[in-house]
Amino acid sequence: MPQGPSLWLDTRIYLAVAAVLLLIIMFYNKSVAVLGIILLIALYLYGRERHIQQQKELNAYLASMIQNVGELSAYAIQNLPLAIALVDSDGRINWGNEELSKWTDGKARLSESILKSWPSLPLESLWLKQEKHTFHHDDRHYQVIPKVLNEIKQDDQFLALYISDVTSTELLRTECCENMPVLAYIQIDNYDDVLQGLNDKQRTAIVVEVNKLLTEWMTSLEGFIKRYADDMYFAIFSRRALEKVLHDKFDILDKVRAIHGTNKFPVTLSIGVAADRITMADLGDRAQAGLDLALGRGGDQAAVHAGGKVQFYGGKAKAVEKNTRVKARTVAHTIREIIGASDMVLIMGHNNEDFDSLGASIGVARMARMLGKKVYIVISQQNTAVIKLNELFAEYEEYREILISPAQATGLQLENPVLFVVDTHRPELTADPELLGKVERIVVIDHHRRAEEFIASPLLVYLEPSSSSTSELITELLMYFDETVDLTRIDATALYAGIVVDTKNFAVQTGVRTFDAAAYLRRSGADPSLIKFLFRVDYADTRAIAEVLSRAEMLPNGLILAACQANIKNAQVIAAQAADLMLKIENVKVSIVLFYIDDEGIGISSRSHGEVNVQVIMEQLGGGGHQTMAGAQVKNATMAEVKKRVIELSNNYIEESGQNESNTTGRS
Repeated sequence: MPQGPSLWLDTRIYLAVAAVLLLIIMFYNKSVAVLGIILLIALYLYGRERHIQQQKELNAYLASMIQNVGELSAYAIQNLPLAIALVDSDGRINWGNEELSKWTDGKARLSESILKSWPSLPLESLWLKQEKHTFHHDDRHYQVIPKVLNEIKQDDQFLALYISDVTSTELLRTECCENMPVLAYIQIDNYDDVLQGLNDKQRTAIVVEVNKLLTEWMTSLEGFIKRYADDMYFAIFSRRALEKVLHDKFDILDKVRAIHGTNKFPVTLSIGVAADRITMADLGDRAQAGLDLALGRGGDQAAVHAGGKVQFYGGKAKAVEKNTRVKARTVAHTIREIIGASDMVLIMGHNNEDFDSLGASIGVARMARMLGKKVYIVISQQNTAVIKLNELFAEYEEYREILISPAQATGLQLENPVLFVVDTHRPELTADPELLGKVERIVVIDHHRRAEEFIASPLLVYLEPSSSSTSELITELLMYFDETVDLTRIDATALYAGIVVDTKNFAVQTGVRTFDAAAYLRRSGADPSLIKFLFRVDYADTRAIAEVLSRAEMLPNGLILAACQANIKNAQVIAAQAADLMLKIENVKVSIVLFYIDDEGIGISSRSHGEVNVQVIMEQLGGGGHQTMAGAQVKNATMAEVKKRVIELSNNYIEESGQNESNTTGRS
């Protein structure tokens, strides 16, 4: 290795010191000093010559090294297993290495867009956000790392793309994801009803048939299933198998529904599924929550937690009415204890209250009064239902200050309160969502099918989708609340009106317990003449309903749709009544009415006879409700956009339902 200039510098210093010493010696012995000077000069000349020679060798070595490094760099850029491209703002290739040409089979040429070779390359997002990204083309996976370059041309920007082939890694990751475990809880949600009245042989035959279908289903998925209770199953399968189940839209629900005994009750399943979770404990919690959600929505459906969201499948069968009132009696006693331990009772229903919400609220208020508690009902606005009830309240001193606004509720001194939320369980739909955060103890009583959004941490939940109305539930609770319960004429009438409005005068969602509750209210003083007063419609509303009906469109698949004009008073009520009337038309399966909401978007009111679950359709638009009666509100959208979306969703659901029903026999 050639030496650097530092050695020659040190040598000259030593020679200079020796020269000084020779000058000193010259005073004592000139001959010795002369001899030393000659020797010193010779050493200097020899050292200088050696230094010059070493400098030449060093320069030659550095020149050789620079040349070799340049060649190595060029070789690496051209031949490393990494495609490199330099593109301009239009995506045109200004330079690329040999690997780029190889990976694209020579398609990536200078001055041509790189998107011609890799159409799925997210070029725009790479310019905006310089982060690595994985994309797919043909049967290969690539990872690209972008780098914006400003130094090449003063006025132009270039994007350097460093692209690596990560196919093997992605395939391994995909395989791992596909083999991740998926956990499911499966329950026969109407087990007792299906087996009621059957002999042992018939019961065994039904249970064996259900077990057979579930085992065959899980075998086809290469999964594992274990029955751990009379009506409960536990299953594990892979994420790959879940994709197949989702593609088939949980057709096991249709297959099992085809099973029934001599009592003609079809067997229905509720399934909670959880995927994409890290721990088994988390999977178990999510699967159980999914099962609870499916049961709370009326059963005969699957709730799937996957991909960070919840999806619902099925929900074709009506919620079966429970013949026993054991739960109602237990809940009534619990509510009595909760109210007794409170100093104030607050009640609220859903926004834009109807008679069911108001009737249920008045029924809960009667419970609070029986225990001597201060009680208020929070209402969202002064709509037609509230105004008419207020006219009746004017004759009774105890009702005059019971209705308060959200602003008045904010000003209350809340000491040990309990809040009852009736006829809804979704926080955003309550009359005063802010009140939920101010009261710790909350009781939820509702008859709607459970939605994904639910009031957080309620003290008690009484959710019965099989019930006709929340007023029916409250009436049953009053029967067991106290043996000496004494309803006033207003209490009984308000509760009766709530049942009438939600059953469409006892025409839909009506069971034996509905008529029992109605009979109890009639005995307690419910006044039919007051009911007629509450339900009277003025001339302007009647004309508005007639105009909506005149613009109705009869569409394929038994769908009829109409739209209210803008600036109609009581548009929501008119839309609901028009939807009810259109459902009476021959060959109509689903009736839908759209209406404008003041500065908020478009409202939707939908009805069906039961063969089409309008709740599922409305949930896809952010709403909900019952199988035969549901609604939604779509914000930041035009009437034409919502109409197109509603028709598309309705037709898809009706066609899928028809296909599944036609294949039921074959599948069973």
